[in-house]
Amino acid sequence: MDDNNLEYCLELSEDPIRFEAVNQLTNVFFDDSNKDVFAVRSGGVMGVVVKNADHKSQSLDFRMEDHGPVLSIKFSPDHQILAVQRASNSVEFMNFNGTNLDTEYSQTCKKSSNILGFIWSQKNEVAFITDHGIELYMVIPDKKSLKHLKTTSATVQWFVWCNVNKIALLASAHGSNLLPVVIKQGTINKLAKVDTEPSRMALERDITLAILYGTSAVLILRHQNGPNTAEVHIHTLNGPGQSPVKSHVLKLGLSGRFAINIEDDIILVHHQASRSSVIFDISLPSESDGTVQYHSPITAAKSMRPARLTLPGLLEPETHLCELYSPNWVVFQPNIIIDAKLGCLWHIQLCLSELCQQIIDLRVCTNVMLNRTHGKTVLLRVLMDYINQDILKLDKIQEAFTLINAIYRDYMEVEQQPNIVGGFNVSVTSQRRNLKQPRVLITQDDMMNEVFQKLDPEKDISKLEWLLVSYLTSLSQCNIPAQYSLNELLVTCLARQQKFTVLQQMLQYGVIADSKPLACLLLSLGNMHSSTSQMALDMLCRLEAKEEIQEVLFSEGLLLLALKLADKNANPRKFLTAAEDSNDVTLLHSVLIYLKNNPDYVTAFEKDERLNKFIQQYNIIFDNLNNSTSIKEQ
Repeated sequence: MDDNNLEYCLELSEDPIRFEAVNQLTNVFFDDSNKDVFAVRSGGVMGVVVKNADHKSQSLDFRMEDHGPVLSIKFSPDHQILAVQRASNSVEFMNFNGTNLDTEYSQTCKKSSNILGFIWSQKNEVAFITDHGIELYMVIPDKKSLKHLKTTSATVQWFVWCNVNKIALLASAHGSNLLPVVIKQGTINKLAKVDTEPSRMALERDITLAILYGTSAVLILRHQNGPNTAEVHIHTLNGPGQSPVKSHVLKLGLSGRFAINIEDDIILVHHQASRSSVIFDISLPSESDGTVQYHSPITAAKSMRPARLTLPGLLEPETHLCELYSPNWVVFQPNIIIDAKLGCLWHIQLCLSELCQQIIDLRVCTNVMLNRTHGKTVLLRVLMDYINQDILKLDKIQEAFTLINAIYRDYMEVEQQPNIVGGFNVSVTSQRRNLKQPRVLITQDDMMNEVFQKLDPEKDISKLEWLLVSYLTSLSQCNIPAQYSLNELLVTCLARQQKFTVLQQMLQYGVIADSKPLACLLLSLGNMHSSTSQMALDMLCRLEAKEEIQEVLFSEGLLLLALKLADKNANPRKFLTAAEDSNDVTLLHSVLIYLKNNPDYVTAFEKDERLNKFIQQYNIIFDNLNNSTSIKEQ
């Protein structure tokens, strides 16, 4: 069966980073801070090749002297200093010019301490994590020496490091005591201990440091009593001085050995025995006891898409199928998987379209996609697929619209804030630069172009009507003004179906927002139904658009009503000409008498001699009538 036809929610990057596989001469190391993979041949004498997981074209190749087996090797963040640990009490440093290494210099930790590992906290600062605590040093490459900055005492058996938030998690008492420590510019700050279950031990492989939705978190794999009861407990670090408390629990529904990746704030838990992965999103609504939220997987456990590797053959390259969930896999944060024996480094990726196909509930699917970096296109496609179903569930569509417009509303509220902060004017450009753009922002234009306009205006006209009403209602509930194009489309849709009573009700209840362009549209529909002209006038009255109302009345021959709405700058000749053309002498009489008796138009009669023509005509007509009074010309 074609793999592309199967619904896999995860896949390995198509073109992995290739490096020399582990063998008798070559050892492989990975620096999870710089994302560098080192292939060290014969202790470095036969060469060291460095490749970067984030920059595939970036590769370094150099040699170094063999002073014993390499325990750990890492570059400084700027790749100008190489640090190598070969002994349990010291680390060697070598300046690097991009091609060759300079003479080495070393630093020994305090007496009676053993270095468990070292980390580059800054480009010129390195921290030794020892079994007695943390020693922070400044590296001075010009002098080929190190300067001690600070030491913090703590009992440490092993540690986990997160370079993004500069937090090291120090473990003691067999993992039952977990102490987060922040290592930043020249400082070491202890945070409150992770609030775990008393005397509950944890292994290093069961701990993951991550950032979830911008918050630092400690993920602890817990094996409960009973089959298929493993859980992941998430302790969030909410702020300085606050103890990292358990806030989320992921129910895996499996037992055995696991590994965790984070991809786009989605938690991926890989299960080796079943060769499958379960997917969690802690932003989704879930059961809660008031403190902890309990999450189930978004979908059932599924395997990754089969991965293939092209290898050199005798005559031509050959494609080989990779073993998924191999015992040789080593997982690194956030989304890296390395098979050292195969010599491959992959990034794990979400298959968003396939993931959506596995999620039955549209509300859940919408929530998930709104929080994914590349979820916009997929979500719009999901909405169209849902809309094109034979049976349209409007309540589910309404829920999706509400979720979409809630983000839209929050963004618009921030964007439309006044450009004044603290009494000082702030440029619009500066403000917009500081706005936090939502991962997925679906605007009214997006809905118009990608959803509503893609429906057949003839075949799907009834469906289009209900979708527009649902969307406009959602906009109204979120206090978002609807764009004219949406109102225009709904009015046109109702008019085509001759639903003028429904149209009137929607105007009365505010489903369709008042606007001058919409009033003009209603006037243009007067030939389809006479009530639309009155709807237009009512709308203009609500908008207090006197000039437009006057023009409407004028065009319909209601000259006296239009004249009463006219201001003092109105042109009397316009009204008198219309009255004359009507061949209604009574109307001409009424208009002329109104204008002559209104002090606002006295000046107009004095300045415009052409108005005397109407007075003369009036006198000719009414001189023949009994008891008539002539009007004097100006």
